[in-house]
Amino acid sequence: MAAKLLVNGEAATGKTTLLASLDPETTLVISRDNKTFGLPIPHQLVTEYVSMDSFLYGADVIDEDDKEVHIDGVVDKIEAFNTAYGHYPETVVFDTVSQLTMDVINKALQTPNVYGSQGAEINKELGKFVDFLHEYLELGDINIILLNHVVKDKSEDATEYVAFGQGQFKNKGGFFSIVDESVTIAQEGNYLVVYTKGSLKQARSKLDIPAKMYIESLGDPIKSKKLKEGERYYNLQEHLQMIIDANKKVETKFQL
Repeated sequence: MAAKLLVNGEAATGKTTLLASLDPETTLVISRDNKTFGLPIPHQLVTEYVSMDSFLYGADVIDEDDKEVHIDGVVDKIEAFNTAYGHYPETVVFDTVSQLTMDVINKALQTPNVYGSQGAEINKELGKFVDFLHEYLELGDINIILLNHVVKDKSEDATEYVAFGQGQFKNKGGFFSIVDESVTIAQEGNYLVVYTKGSLKQARSKLDIPAKMYIESLGDPIKSKKLKEGERYYNLQEHLQMIIDANKKVETKFQL
């Protein structure tokens, strides 16, 4: 069974950097984060958002020379990956779903009342994305990693994190509610840590792993937090594989 993992973090906490542990031979990154993607992993840079349908499936448009051209979507890039590597990606990463959510909201504000209200339009477009994750990727046995920008809710509890978004989708828990596991990166002093458990931190895990793990400094390992005996640094690829193994165990033993 495919795994779905959400990686939360405030700006500049290293969400994208965590992807460095993933295998470039089996990983495709869909980068919609308004910046270049610097890791040596196959990726698609999405420079403009038109609609959810075109983002996912591509679209034929007329260019400035009145010629029909095709804008690649996620499906096109999955097929391109297969052509280049001889197999489909085992993991697809979306960096970031918070920017994609803002794209949906901004587009709805430009075209109000298309489906009765802007909120209905936002829910419809995000619903298309969630359905795609499940029906096209998860049921196709492709793992999913979602990078998500969060902010601290300082009005009540400075340790609580909240996600971007609005409307019913956010009220139902947003992307936190549709994944197997969720982690949140945070800055603690001079070090970055990953919380794997704690709903106030938008983190949860059913695995037997520490609730808090440090991130190794890849640029300068000597600056990494010194770990105690038995401790280990957080590794995204290892976490993903643990989820996959746990899902397979459940499927093998308990699915009728």
